[in-house]
Order: sequence, then C-alpha cells, then structure tokens
Amino acid sequence: MWLMIFPMLLQIDFASLKRVAIVPGPVLLTSFTNFAVQPFLAYGVAVLFFRVFYSGVVTAKEADEYIAGCVLLGTAPCTAMVFVWSLLVGGNAAYTLIQVAVNDLLVLALYIPIVVLLLGVSGIALPYGTVARCGLPCVARR
Repeated sequence: MWLMIFPMLLQIDFASLKRVAIVPGPVLLTSFTNFAVQPFLAYGVAVLFFRVFYSGVVTAKEADEYIAGCVLLGTAPCTAMVFVWSLLVGGNAAYTLIQVAVNDLLVLALYIPIVVLLLGVSGIALPYGTVARCGLPCVARR
C-alpha cells in the first residue's frame, strides 16, 4: 500500500494545505456524499435486491445476512486508493491528503452509529462488538 501512496506523498507541497481551508467545497461535498448519501444508498439497493428482486431465491435469514454485509461495507468508504487515482488523473495532492484525513476521522466517528441505525431500521440484530470490529479493518487498511 505504501508503495502506491508514497509517490503521491512526495508531490505534496505541505504549505499548500492552508489553501484547502480557503476553498473547502470539494472536501465537504465528498464527505457529505460518503456519509450522508452512500451508506443509505447502499442500504436501499441491498434491501431492493435481497428483499424484492431475490426474495424467491434467498431465504429471509440469508437476505438479512446479505443486507447486513452490504451495510457494513457500504458505510465504510476506504480511501487509500484515492491517492493512486488522484495521482493518475493529476489531482490536487493537498486536497487528496486532507480528504483522506477527514474521511478517516469521520469513519472513526460515524461508522458505528450509521451501521447501528441502518441495521436497527431493518430489524437485523448484530452485536455491537461485531460492528466495531468490522469498521476497524477499513481504517487500519489506510
């Protein structure tokens, strides 16, 4: 992972990080999308497919398990590859660094509450410890 990220980190002018605060729009938009749209969209698509389209193929218990898996994965946007994609498209290294840092902090703060909320709405019981452990690997991968 560090071999992929290292070239991007070499390109960052750390003095330019201050400019990100002047125009925070891209960071705010991405953060909003990652935590106010993506988890709920992933949940909605999972419910649509596993409780409607595949209802004749999977049992109700299996559907709940698939939905829980989609919620666990869909709520934790992993941003390590953001460095690579930003490098490939000539993106702004300062924005990329700030976005990844903000995203990691938001995952730590919002992952468990969002997952518990979405699984609670579904009536899917998942131990709190399991939810916590599922979010940690995503943060640790970064």
